[in-house]
Amino acid sequence: MLVYPKAQTKWLWIIAAYLFLAGVGGGAYLLGVAADLIGGEQWTFLSKAGIILGFPCVAIGAALLIFDLGTPKNFWRAAMKPGTSWMARGVIILSIFMILGVIHIAFWIWPFPNVLEGAEGARQILSIVGAVFALAVMIYTGLLLEASRPIAFWGAAILPELFLVSALSTGLMGVVLIGSIGGAAKTTILTFEKIYILLNVFELIALGFFMQATHRVTESRISAELVLRGAVAPLFWFGVVIVGLIVPLVLVILDVTILGGTVAPIAASICALIGGLFLREVILAGGVHAPLKAGRFEYMLTNV
Repeated sequence: MLVYPKAQTKWLWIIAAYLFLAGVGGGAYLLGVAADLIGGEQWTFLSKAGIILGFPCVAIGAALLIFDLGTPKNFWRAAMKPGTSWMARGVIILSIFMILGVIHIAFWIWPFPNVLEGAEGARQILSIVGAVFALAVMIYTGLLLEASRPIAFWGAAILPELFLVSALSTGLMGVVLIGSIGGAAKTTILTFEKIYILLNVFELIALGFFMQATHRVTESRISAELVLRGAVAPLFWFGVVIVGLIVPLVLVILDVTILGGTVAPIAASICALIGGLFLREVILAGGVHAPLKAGRFEYMLTNV
């Protein structure tokens, strides 16, 4: 009878959805701010779409985290030790970002759009501060897992960078999806698609480095084998690599070079977003507990 090391079972789909939504919200907001600060009036639609996506995505993700913790009291209790806990730092980062997101939406988009519309300087300051916290939200999701030392698979130094690139690419495609449905200018959609091609390539490279790094470390090699060849492999190869990365990359390249902004952005965006969720679930599901050590002996928790 084969004995397999025990994969963690505490953080599964609900936490994957939380990490995914936080990444999408942070990435979409950051790109929305960039479009507002750098672009002209033709970028207003995509800029507002990104900023609108920021707050609800992160808020829903935070609600899922609260649900997983059991009660709202546990959520706020988690913020009491920011000096030692990445969960605590995350609660603070998420809370500040959501407050800034609500202010940005309320006073530039709805219900009081004229407040920031006529105060360019104030809007720029709010955008820059919000962008800093959006970046923190994206990086934090990787640092939270990296700090979970009993799971060696999550300890790879490149994991925060992988989550950052994934957050930017899924956030961008979330904005593209809204822009394509809402009738944004095709030129702006095509520009975002060109940026996505670069982000997609960076994500593929980061994912490759992540798997290589974890496969070379003894304590996380079992996790890498589980993801590449074991029970998690179908979700990784089909859900993440093919549906989440290859298919949207091909569709976007075709759209940029041949199709010129048709239905391809919608299909590509949906695939990219699904792949972003699957990526986080794969990394969570692949986490195997490090062996317990007592003197010269190691005891591996197993699933029999």
